[in-house]
Amino acid sequence: MTGAVCGDTMNTAWIRLGCVALLVALVRGDTFAQVDVEPRTILTAQSSTSVLHGEEWPGGFGAFWFNRNHLPWEHTALRLVYAGIYADAELSYFAGGNPNTTLGLGIGGGAFLDGVDPYTSGERLSHQQFYGDSVNARVFVNQTIPGSSPLPINIRATYTVSGTSFRNASDTLRFTRPHDFRTQQLMAEFRIGGIEPGLTSTRGVELYLEADTNERTGFHPFGPNGVTFPAWTRSDRLSASLGGRIPAGRTLIVVGVHGGLGRHIDELSAWKLGGNMLGIDPFSYTLHGYYTRELLAESFVLANLDFAFPIASAHQLTGHLYGDYATLRQLDAATGETIGWHRFPGIGAGVGFKTLWGADCIIGYGYGIDAVRDGRRGGHEVGFAFEKSF
Repeated sequence: MTGAVCGDTMNTAWIRLGCVALLVALVRGDTFAQVDVEPRTILTAQSSTSVLHGEEWPGGFGAFWFNRNHLPWEHTALRLVYAGIYADAELSYFAGGNPNTTLGLGIGGGAFLDGVDPYTSGERLSHQQFYGDSVNARVFVNQTIPGSSPLPINIRATYTVSGTSFRNASDTLRFTRPHDFRTQQLMAEFRIGGIEPGLTSTRGVELYLEADTNERTGFHPFGPNGVTFPAWTRSDRLSASLGGRIPAGRTLIVVGVHGGLGRHIDELSAWKLGGNMLGIDPFSYTLHGYYTRELLAESFVLANLDFAFPIASAHQLTGHLYGDYATLRQLDAATGETIGWHRFPGIGAGVGFKTLWGADCIIGYGYGIDAVRDGRRGGHEVGFAFEKSF
């Protein structure tokens, strides 16, 4: 009986982590324009988990991404993302037949999107874990400023209304989970340049700025019974990223610097750092050697570096060397309190290759230098990424 329960729990972990990410990065980031008019049909999957000492649940996601210009009508663009129990659709209309000015709307939703798997000092707080299901609807306007610079400049404003409901996990004990609530979000984005999506893309440079304000309705504090966490009905975030993919002979240098500043942030709205998976959502960041989304940040600065170099021409075999360094104003998952600024360096290595059917794969290893595991420092994380373009 115990084995059956454990198996069900692990299956739930895969499903939930598979839908936390859901390719939101592909939905609205890492493209040459904020409204992507390039035809794309992509199947992708990623997984990351700790090895040796660690209590991380297995993490992974997979999704099918479909993007077409002039579909379903002339002067429109349709983008669909499907990931099993999650789906998202966005329709853009080119005002005056020109994609420089675009109006759009989108809907999306699914299960296991907004729950929390909290960790403290490398230990999973299973009694404080809960699941969150959500749906959203949004409208936006995107303006491309033509001819203003060699790189495209985009400005976008988005208004989103979302509803979230929560459920206990099988191990949730003596914990008051969040009440169901509705959120209104107003987001402004500014982008110069862009980075072509894809595991093996070799070009692009981008400066990205984002600001959002969020208002919750029907929200109540949550936390261990009798001691609720600090929680807010209004939160504000400001983030910035500067990155690029820079060829240097046969070596590709991928570099990114990211930062965020938050006000009235709790674990539902915090930035999440950690893991070997790449671009899993706009508010989660890769930090090799740590659990996926292990570190909760009220504010943070993060630098990522990847040296990709050819090893052999057969199957386009490529080596990767990773280096990450984060400093963040951390939220304590056990209490919800801010516990000050801490540093978290990580390093790693990987190998990329093409399979016989032309898919791109990367297998990577990360070592979290300051990750706490069983009272010792040093975390080991392995990851796998798969991408097939049609």
